[in-house]
Amino acid sequence: MHEAPSRHFDIAIIGGGFAGVYCAQQALKRLRGRSMRVGIIASENHMVFQPMLPEVVGGSLSPQHVVNPIRTICEAADVLKGEVTSLDLESRVLTLDGGRFTPHVTVTFDHLMLAPGAGVDLSRIPGMSEHAYLMRTVGDAMKLRAAIISRMEEANLITKHQQRQEMLSFVVVGGGYSGVETAGQIQDLIAGVLRYYDNIRADEPSVTLVHSGERLLGMLGPGLGDYTRRCLEKMGVNLIFNKRVRAVTARTVQLNDGSTIVSNLVVCTVGNAPHPILQALGACGAVPLEKGKVMVEPTGQVKGVDKIWAAGDCAAFPKANGGLCPETAQFAMRQGTLIGENIAATLKKKPLKTFQFTGLGELATIGHRKAVAMVMGLRFSGLIAWFMWRSIYLMKLPGLDRKLRVMTEWTFEVFFPRDINLLTPSFSSPLGEMHLEKGDSLFRSGEPAQSLYAVKKGCVEITDANGQIVKSAVAGEHFGERALLGDGIWRFDATAKESTELVAIDGDTFKTLVKSIGSLDSLFRSTAQQYHLPEEIQKTVSAMPEATRQAIAADVMTRSIASLTAEQTVQDAVAEFQAHPHSTYPVTEDGKVIGLLRRSIAYDWLKNHGLTCRDVLKSLPLTTPFCVRADMPVPELVQTLMRTGVSKAVVVDAENRLLGMVTVFDLLKGSSPSV
Repeated sequence: MHEAPSRHFDIAIIGGGFAGVYCAQQALKRLRGRSMRVGIIASENHMVFQPMLPEVVGGSLSPQHVVNPIRTICEAADVLKGEVTSLDLESRVLTLDGGRFTPHVTVTFDHLMLAPGAGVDLSRIPGMSEHAYLMRTVGDAMKLRAAIISRMEEANLITKHQQRQEMLSFVVVGGGYSGVETAGQIQDLIAGVLRYYDNIRADEPSVTLVHSGERLLGMLGPGLGDYTRRCLEKMGVNLIFNKRVRAVTARTVQLNDGSTIVSNLVVCTVGNAPHPILQALGACGAVPLEKGKVMVEPTGQVKGVDKIWAAGDCAAFPKANGGLCPETAQFAMRQGTLIGENIAATLKKKPLKTFQFTGLGELATIGHRKAVAMVMGLRFSGLIAWFMWRSIYLMKLPGLDRKLRVMTEWTFEVFFPRDINLLTPSFSSPLGEMHLEKGDSLFRSGEPAQSLYAVKKGCVEITDANGQIVKSAVAGEHFGERALLGDGIWRFDATAKESTELVAIDGDTFKTLVKSIGSLDSLFRSTAQQYHLPEEIQKTVSAMPEATRQAIAADVMTRSIASLTAEQTVQDAVAEFQAHPHSTYPVTEDGKVIGLLRRSIAYDWLKNHGLTCRDVLKSLPLTTPFCVRADMPVPELVQTLMRTGVSKAVVVDAENRLLGMVTVFDLLKGSSPSV
């Protein structure tokens, strides 16, 4: 097995959002001149400026202008792109999955900053996870915008008014910042591009915002909330208050009062959940959690855990004036900065600072050059608030180049129409085809398993650590299920024996299918038994009696067995089934084994050809027998049976004449109970 690559950081930061990036910047600044390694571990190599994502949906901004490469804004930090799969705070080690071609990376650390953000759980609403669009990443925003333009293009081809209405019905769930801004931007986008679609009437597209509360943007107070409602209604957005989504289907949104909204496109801006890594840490008692968030001191330290810090959406971070900090960028930035300072102070053995920031205010765009804002206790709305929103967030946007690009795009938007190009983002397919030449390596032991493979053409040899062939997978066969159903690590090497074509099924898709279809789960768990490691086979052999280990197949086989000849009829076989009930029977011709007859095959044949048919057995679809030579040593026989996944073998002589049968049970007679 190949040794996993490793890293060590004096300060490791999980998360590439505002809290993680600003923590790294401040720590590097405070520790300048010291040989300290700071590492940022993030699922993406860029930081997303979340407040501007709705403008990507509306076409006001290009996607690349609301993200910043972490490597350029934290040049002195090491950036590792990947997902943290395990985290041991006691040993101070984490494991990172870097992708399909990268072995799992081990990272050790002294100080750890937890800022992975929040997770998403839409499972509480049936159908939401299957049908809803999210608004968390740039990819989400691009996908949503492409879907809206695509609906417009398709509706333009439809002649029936009702069908166009249904296709152009857009529903946004959630009346917080993200929901309000997204609904406003979708309405603005539709209004801006409608004139280019001759066959779509102005009354056919609709945007509906569903909110479980009584007022939008409740954190801004009743005045600004009511103003937001009036603005959205004037723009044409339908507002539904005090109702929750009960279920989502491919064509409808069903509410808890029994009413239904016909819609083909649903955007969900609710459903935050604890990050899986934090859930795991909380479950084992490694960190204290409060409603799924890590409990921290005012200094940013995780309560009761040394050298572990947390900030951002994942942390229950206390405010200076009481209560907990809201999940907004302005608080995450300052929390990260404070923790960066305090980690540096800890290393310099200086006193720590506490979090003093209480917030400057809140802002939200409504669309159509209107916004609402509460800044320093003062409330603003309309064009002034919209100008404030753009000015403040432009200043907060990291990087001078991004500031200039965004400012230019906003200026162009005033004079030029919105872009209606349909640029559909390309997403990974759950199925992919691969070509290998002879000698090409598909995977090596120790690498992460990402796919199940099916062979279309050619052959792939799977070998163990001793170089012995575990399986030669040929056309029509598959492999990879053991690793995907287990710990996700390859335990064997796979190499193309000849020019080969494969179909790769994405690991997540495979697991979903296996979980959903019980027969697939049974099938793959059965075939996974073929891939036994040398030590597993040796353990089985060692548990056998000494006499059995020294024997050959002829010594342990059952000689008196029920068999059939090729010239016997189906009726003869049925009589044999009744006299000697077994699941399979060897079929011979001139004493040589030509196949196995399963009882189920014979009964199916009778059902399809009539109960009185007199067909001979060699006309039936016989199963290819698994044959072994009589002189095969038992240890080799055990390995052969275990790696082929069969429970019994036909023992034959050099001329393939039937001598007997041997089963796994025959071999394990007298073994210790542990086997």
